[in-house]
Amino acid sequence: MANTDVTLGGASTELLTVQERTNGFTHKFEIDHTDIEEGTGTTDTVTVTLGSLPTNFVVTKCFLYVKEAFDYSGGEAGTLTVQVGTDGDPNNFAAAASLITTGTPVAAGTVVGAASGVIPTAAGSAGESGDALEALFTNSAAGSPSLLNVGKLVILMEIGEDLL
Repeated sequence: MANTDVTLGGASTELLTVQERTNGFTHKFEIDHTDIEEGTGTTDTVTVTLGSLPTNFVVTKCFLYVKEAFDYSGGEAGTLTVQVGTDGDPNNFAAAASLITTGTPVAAGTVVGAASGVIPTAAGSAGESGDALEALFTNSAAGSPSLLNVGKLVILMEIGEDLL
């Protein structure tokens, strides 16, 4: 198993406007399959750095939405999951959620993980010092991240700063 680290480009990271925040989210990240098509092993992972959490942060929501179904070229029967957290706790904000299960893509328009966006654990959801914010994609069984040929995930989060 190998891990590939990538950083999400600025065009895919967005601080939401006041009008957009009415639904309770402050940040939006869009991850396209081309951002994670790294690694050729069947058990490879790709760690996407979304950005940095500010000092005195509180994360209260993390919502995962499949905008475009992920799939492998060649009909591979692999499994792809995603979790969101920090470099020290990769699933702190969103536990592992399936994007592809044994070759069957999760349909576009599907919420994966906690439908409410509620953080699974309070521990680590607040901190006085900043931290790296990451999405960890894990491939297993067959295929590899490099064989992804379609897919887009939207991550919406509520991140407060200077609150502690």
